[in-house]
Amino acid sequence: MLIRYFVNTEDRKFPLEVIRLSQNVYNYFLRFPLVIRILFMAFFIMVIFGMFIHLIEPTNFPTVFDGIWWAIVTASTVGYGDFVPKSILGRIAGIFLIFLGASFLTFYFSNLATIAVTKQNEYLEGKRLYKGRGHLIIIGWNERSREMVEILSKEDKGKQMILIDDSLGNLPVKQPNVHFIKGRSNRDETLINANLHAAECVIITADPNKDELQTDMHTILTLLAIKGLNPSVKCIVEILTTEQVLNAGRAGADEVIRSNKIISTAMLGKI
Repeated sequence: MLIRYFVNTEDRKFPLEVIRLSQNVYNYFLRFPLVIRILFMAFFIMVIFGMFIHLIEPTNFPTVFDGIWWAIVTASTVGYGDFVPKSILGRIAGIFLIFLGASFLTFYFSNLATIAVTKQNEYLEGKRLYKGRGHLIIIGWNERSREMVEILSKEDKGKQMILIDDSLGNLPVKQPNVHFIKGRSNRDETLINANLHAAECVIITADPNKDELQTDMHTILTLLAIKGLNPSVKCIVEILTTEQVLNAGRAGADEVIRSNKIISTAMLGKI
């Protein structure tokens, strides 16, 4: 009776272990992207049908590989005709394979195309995370930003630039070395999406849509957010009002550009 108890106990444990292992494998499988899962299931179906046709018609399909080759060619509706089932059972298997395998392959390629289009749209709309290193971050889109992008693209085509702006709907330039991030520049999420921790330099331009004092306050707030996430990154800021120059330095600006003073001096020099 004691031996029978232990045997029964082991018998009860074995199915539980198999169930747990199957559940773990299934959960791990669900972590893969949908396209990878569909491709794996389609390939699994091809292998099963290839082995099956080899077993029922070993003369027409001498090896398992020949059966898998026939399954792939049949499911993709290519139909080379080099391997053809002769028996009724083999042809029935071919019918099921066409319906089942072709559906999986069609679903796979349609999802692949959808993912490609979605990623392209996310890139253009500024929703894609940037993963590069040693890049330049330009905050704010205006004529000064446009000039900087054009000049840097001509002088150093390999220099990667990240443009952060909240007012744009899509990437405003066609240069391949410019990556657009849509969002408010003083938010941690936006700066993290621009991979601020790996950036070489940040340039903060003044917002032309606000008055000068509000623009400078927004610039300093953005500077504080940047230095809070990456204190070592070099920051060049544009300040419009004289009284905010000192505050920009206190916030951690490495270089302060007083654009109004530069323009005034240039205009007076033309007199």
